[in-house]
Amino acid sequence: MAKPKLDRKTLLRNSLSVFKRKGYHATTMADLAAANGLLKGSIYHYIESKEALMEEVLLALKEHYVKKVFTKIYDDSLSVEERTNEIATRAQEIYTDEEGGDFFVNIGLETLNTNPSFSAIIQSFFTEWFKAMQHLFLQVGYSPKLAKEEAELIVAEIEGSVMLMRLLKDPSFLTRTLNKLKIHFTQNVNV
Repeated sequence: MAKPKLDRKTLLRNSLSVFKRKGYHATTMADLAAANGLLKGSIYHYIESKEALMEEVLLALKEHYVKKVFTKIYDDSLSVEERTNEIATRAQEIYTDEEGGDFFVNIGLETLNTNPSFSAIIQSFFTEWFKAMQHLFLQVGYSPKLAKEEAELIVAEIEGSVMLMRLLKDPSFLTRTLNKLKIHFTQNVNV
């Protein structure tokens, strides 16, 4: 009986799981094939190279965040406090419950000097995150300049807390940072 063809979404999801677990450089084509139920040589029917696959995984993951996570920030049917709570809850789930923690930072740092094509995708992900957070700060009265600065700072704080959480095996770093974010917008003070 012939095995059904592998759809793109499944290929990307399964490959993401391997990259999260092993990192980019330690992942082999055999690992990717096995994760997708294929023989090593068969995976080349679906992808050109490991690098091309990683680029596609990064783009798909970025699109997921833009369409499914960051859109909550722009949802005017929710209060600023509700939007902040949604984002904080989702961040907590992503960084504590999902395998591998902060995939964009992990891959970005691992491949910074070896795969520059990944950097542009990762930078565009952070640009989208900065813009979304800037939107929240603008909603509570920050000037555009200050909103941009605060957005960049809060993203940096979240990233730093994720790093410390993972290194020290202490989720309270992320919890405190997300609580600080929620308190900031609960006060809803015009600056």
